[in-house]
Amino acid sequence: MENFIVKHYGEVFFFTAPAAIFNIGSEELRVIKEFITRENIRGIYLVGETSCNFTKNVLDNTNHPGLPWETEIEKLKSVDDTLCSLTLKILKEQANRLRSESFFGKEIASGNILLHTLQTVKNENQIKEIE
Repeated sequence: MENFIVKHYGEVFFFTAPAAIFNIGSEELRVIKEFITRENIRGIYLVGETSCNFTKNVLDNTNHPGLPWETEIEKLKSVDDTLCSLTLKILKEQANRLRSESFFGKEIASGNILLHTLQTVKNENQIKEIE
């Protein structure tokens, strides 16, 4: 995923999580916030790839060992979901989490950090900004 994004956006810093599900504890969040402040980072991009194996497995109900991120995705899934619609739900859920007070709510609300959500389809070389 990193090479695909660098190809489209140039050199950027990555903080990755399986299926973009962030289960960040307070100490991890403190370190991340300090890094973002120190490096003067002004934009956070959430990226959801439609071919993500975790999303596929939850959607197809295959190879589903119940990992924490799969459990989170399962909560979002409905019977009518496609890879695209479920990826969008994951992105919206994570954007809402990042906007919360305990994450980056103040910084995003004040405009000090811009939050972007991107849905990618790597095999079609597509990136689409959401919201």
